[in-house]
Amino acid sequence: MVDAAQISYRYELIHAQATAPASIILRDARWVTTDLNHTCTESHSGTSASAPLAAGICALTLSANPRLTWRDLQYIVIYSARPDGLYPNDWRVNGVGRRVSHAFGYE
Repeated sequence: MVDAAQISYRYELIHAQATAPASIILRDARWVTTDLNHTCTESHSGTSASAPLAAGICALTLSANPRLTWRDLQYIVIYSARPDGLYPNDWRVNGVGRRVSHAFGYE
């Protein structure tokens, strides 16, 4: 479970379209990446992990279909987001029938 209150770099995100939490609080997750002195680390977390994770997913999507526009990618992000295990559970249905959270953006 991801508890938004435990994420130190998090703010209320009503302006966010979606979030990509990547924090140490995900005890079973291992974020392995390169580190200093030609080594690897298994403790990669926070915005340093979540931003490249989201950017990489978007880049792979665009490389699979370069004809996608920013608006297409926006829809893909919104319609593929899943709120499983996220807390607080403050999801509300907006005017177009999509679930949205002040803490995490769209479902």
